[in-house]
Amino acid sequence: MRVLHRIGGRHQFRLLLCGHKAVEAGAVCLVLMVQGHLMDATLAHLLIATKTGMLAMSPALGLTFTRYARQFANKWAASIFIGVCTFLADGAIHASHYPGEYTEAALTGVGAFALSLAIASTPIGRRIDALAETVFHADPPMPASV
Repeated sequence: MRVLHRIGGRHQFRLLLCGHKAVEAGAVCLVLMVQGHLMDATLAHLLIATKTGMLAMSPALGLTFTRYARQFANKWAASIFIGVCTFLADGAIHASHYPGEYTEAALTGVGAFALSLAIASTPIGRRIDALAETVFHADPPMPASV
């Protein structure tokens, strides 16, 4: 944890964002590839899921170096982006294990979108959102009027 304190704000944000986006995409890919039978997962499955996660995360990493990086402060925009990138990565990495050429890729993209939204409401997701707001000086969300 001491290393994270030495890394600057933008780089710390990139590291946390890309690390957990790669895990989200890879985890969903692995579960769908073995059709939910996690005990049947092999090292080859894990390697393919890792490739999918890394490829899906790569556009997000590239985007953090542009002026559009502040869009990742919005959990909906970040989730949609990672869902689309995961669909493209999964379709490019391996063939579908389900009927239809891109069925598994579509399911993986939707799963990564949903998992990204779910993780955004966990403590690590809130930490990344707070870091994004600090780094990009985003306005805090307005409280809903009752």
